[in-house]
Amino acid sequence: MLIDNKVNTKSKLAAHWACLMSLYIYADYFELKTPGKIEEVMNLKTPVGNATPELLVIFSLILIVPSLMIVLSVILKPKINKWLNIIVALLWASMSVLIVIGEINGIGGWYSFYLLYQFAELFVFGSIIWHAWHWSKH
Repeated sequence: MLIDNKVNTKSKLAAHWACLMSLYIYADYFELKTPGKIEEVMNLKTPVGNATPELLVIFSLILIVPSLMIVLSVILKPKINKWLNIIVALLWASMSVLIVIGEINGIGGWYSFYLLYQFAELFVFGSIIWHAWHWSKH
């Protein structure tokens, strides 16, 4: 019989954040394969306007946080870890919801895959919140 070893909450949360980073990377990779995207990148166009050094810093901060959550989920004390995971997941999930709202008209088009990624990300965010919220006190 196979043994189902219990995985601690810190490891579960770190795995969730690593999963999210993979989803981000693949969604952005596949987006490069949509018509006109390479030209937009070459012309420094972003979804919110022309690329600037300041905008790239903002984009970097948005992606640095979930990257850091992988390690923070392992090293932080449980109480702060719980609330940080809940707060960050809620904030980043709200960004995903805004992206879904903005892309909902693209269903059936080139960006249908992107909506699929957003829903997968929302599922992972929900799971992060659930696991952090139900962190055992024993």
